Amino acid sequence: MFDVLRLQGADLTPWSYARRRTALETLFAETTLSAPFTLCPSTTDPATARDWLTWASAGLEGLCFKRWSELYRAGTRAWGKYKVRVTADAIVGAVTGTVAAPQTLLLGRYDDTGEAALHRSYRSARPHRGDRSRGCAGAG
Repeated sequence: MFDVLRLQGADLTPWSYARRRTALETLFAETTLSAPFTLCPSTTDPATARDWLTWASAGLEGLCFKRWSELYRAGTRAWGKYKVRVTADAIVGAVTGTVAAPQTLLLGRYDDTGEAALHRSYRSARPHRGDRSRGCAGAG
């Protein structure tokens, strides 16, 4: 967690998000920062933001919304986040861990004829949380 944001010795915490974003874009334009540094795209256009939400299959987790006038506040989240949720019906073929707290699931899907097709299975390698009776995220 940062208590102070600095650029060339200047404390940026009292700056608005718009001003901090401009400084960050200038930094990226004037230097040759490369991986692992990435400047995430930003837009004020709702149509562009809606289009970005279709990128879930490419790994987009969601969108963050920040007010242009918002100052930096250490230790608080003053912005909103919209997470992309992709769901699919699946057949649970096997569980590691317990049914109440599964560690991994072997999932199958129905094929085009409506028959259960466990040969088209998906394995989730991350623990699942929440109400397991309603399904799990990342089912493929």
